[in-house]
Amino acid sequence: MSENVKKTSDYRLIDAAIEQWERYGYEGVSTRQLSAIASVPSSSIYHHFGSLEQLLGLAQVYVQGLAQQWCDDRIAQLAGMPRDPRAFPAFFAACVDDWVRNERRLAFAWREGQLLRANSQSGSALQQQWQRLWIDFWQEATARFGLERGAGVVYRLFENESSLHMIDWRRSVDRAGLDEFARGVGAWLMGDPVPPAPWRDFARAAALEALPAEPHHDSIMAQIVEAAAALVEEVGPGGLTHRAVAASSGLTLGTVSHKVRTKAELVQVGYGGLYIKAVSRLRAQTSVLPSGRDTVGSIAHFLAENSGSRGIDALHLAVARDPALRQFGLQLRYLRGSTSRSLLQMLLPDRLTPGHLEPALLSSFLSSLSRHYGDWTADEARAPIRAELEDLVALL
Repeated sequence: MSENVKKTSDYRLIDAAIEQWERYGYEGVSTRQLSAIASVPSSSIYHHFGSLEQLLGLAQVYVQGLAQQWCDDRIAQLAGMPRDPRAFPAFFAACVDDWVRNERRLAFAWREGQLLRANSQSGSALQQQWQRLWIDFWQEATARFGLERGAGVVYRLFENESSLHMIDWRRSVDRAGLDEFARGVGAWLMGDPVPPAPWRDFARAAALEALPAEPHHDSIMAQIVEAAAALVEEVGPGGLTHRAVAASSGLTLGTVSHKVRTKAELVQVGYGGLYIKAVSRLRAQTSVLPSGRDTVGSIAHFLAENSGSRGIDALHLAVARDPALRQFGLQLRYLRGSTSRSLLQMLLPDRLTPGHLEPALLSSFLSSLSRHYGDWTADEARAPIRAELEDLVALL
């Protein structure tokens, strides 16, 4: 893009939208804020784009173009690289880290685009375009290493791990843990045993030690927590206000304001409720899976019935951008795999008891499946989920 184009009000408004996605998310975007950041009148939005929604849609398309350039550059850097599968894990880790660290604005824009998926037909189309972009990239990338058979699995693992890598704990540990995850990906693709992961084991032990006890709220506070968590899940953090919590819980505005005095505290209460709810649900999941010979079918049925949580996706993004919510980050990033350990043993009963890394790999794969099919009906989702699970089992 030329410097002249970059100075146009169109570009400044699109750039302002990308900035707001990184800082606040979709709920923080308004015509007033965008016009102030871009130093143009609000009327410019309607003059150039027709509406705020069309501006945001075009901003998503623009970000996809930049993401495509990033993908093309990664492939170009493989020129002359020998077709050696052993080199793939380092490439995978480098891609995740570079995307999250050096293209952070684009990474947030992609995730905010995912949260649009249920909002409209155009939002769904944007989501499909994102998926096609990444699937095409990983199909070409894995082929360069002779691992194209696992391209679909790699896409799922990248989709979820790049989301978790947006959450910072300790940079050195996070990066070393990413390298271990990538070596696990390579082991899956090459049919090797999943290697030990001492960095992730260390982080997981720290997460368990720091895991907060489930709070014991009085009845009024429990109502506030439940209502706040439900609002985050249903309408996003932008709809989380004292007045909305009061209306949802049946309490007075004064009562809610007395119990939770600031908006920041209210956000922490809402996300804390979501986190406890997610942990409790994960602990109960395996107990409801039907037993029988068709393990893949049982798991596909369960995922189809329980896929998708916009609240959890929003929680990940909030923790990634807001230091005040980092208390949840260590657990969100490193306590994956407790449920998946049992699922892995169901899928592969002859496999030796795994460490913590292989269940985390399966958790990452299933989380991506759940996110993608979150807006499908159970009947629509069951068959494609089963097909992806069968591809994974065949690979392993």
